[in-house]
Amino acid sequence: MFKLIFGLGNSNKENIKALAEIYAQAGAWMFDVSPFMLPCLLQTIEQINLDINNCKFCVSVPVEGDSHGKKAKIIQDKCKKCYKCQNSCPQNAIKDLVVDEARCIGCEVCKKKCSHGAIKIFDKTDYFDALKNILKQDLKIDCIELHASVENRQKILKKLKKICKKYKGAISLCISRKYFSTNDAWELIKAAQEIAKDNSDFFVQADGNSMNAANSSVVSSLESVTFALALRDLGFNEKKIILSGGVNENTKELCEKFSLSPLALAFGTYARKAVENLDFDSAVDVAKRLVKNANEACGE
Repeated sequence: MFKLIFGLGNSNKENIKALAEIYAQAGAWMFDVSPFMLPCLLQTIEQINLDINNCKFCVSVPVEGDSHGKKAKIIQDKCKKCYKCQNSCPQNAIKDLVVDEARCIGCEVCKKKCSHGAIKIFDKTDYFDALKNILKQDLKIDCIELHASVENRQKILKKLKKICKKYKGAISLCISRKYFSTNDAWELIKAAQEIAKDNSDFFVQADGNSMNAANSSVVSSLESVTFALALRDLGFNEKKIILSGGVNENTKELCEKFSLSPLALAFGTYARKAVENLDFDSAVDVAKRLVKNANEACGE
């Protein structure tokens, strides 16, 4: 299955609409979006005459401290106007040395390029307020995903408990091995499963080389694949695993090499950049190739 990640921090409505039209036309039906942008996405799907009941919508929220919930800001007093941040931003979120928060996904590429200490990365803290709001509206939500790449295990489980008190649909836990060993990650997953035992389903999104600015190498998705293999060896059902972080067209090769058949490949920056600056028909052709690639990697 192909899963399109719009970017948890991406609140640019025009970008959301354009990507939804392209990838829905290409056969994608699983979409991952922030709670802020779910209404926009649902409206777009209906406007292009697709039945929203034939699509699956995953709403992502971050634990405080997770990189997916961060934003960048340029400290003007320290900025030397070298434009390295602006020229390197994969989301085109910086214009005239000002960060557009609606486009920024917190990838920190700009901070890595800045040699003057002029980039501040901060947590955007109102994702859960937005989630509560859309739950009250009874919008179509098929899964809530908690992005939990932080080292505080108790913080993760506390946030998950809050979600499961208000929502009984499918739960996805997006974690990496950045802060946890494989065994520690496994213990965290088991604790999360216990919390979500009354929910309809439970998935793990194995996050590897997260927000890597569309790296197309085979190595890019190696961490996600090896993490998934480790979870499978520990007894977790591979059809409950979603590969993310560094996923690209070469991920299929790794899945075949290691006989891994996950539930889905989650394409984020790679999918967004692949169709950038293309006319609609050309973009759909590229999107169809990515959707087909992911489906084949998952044994579909």
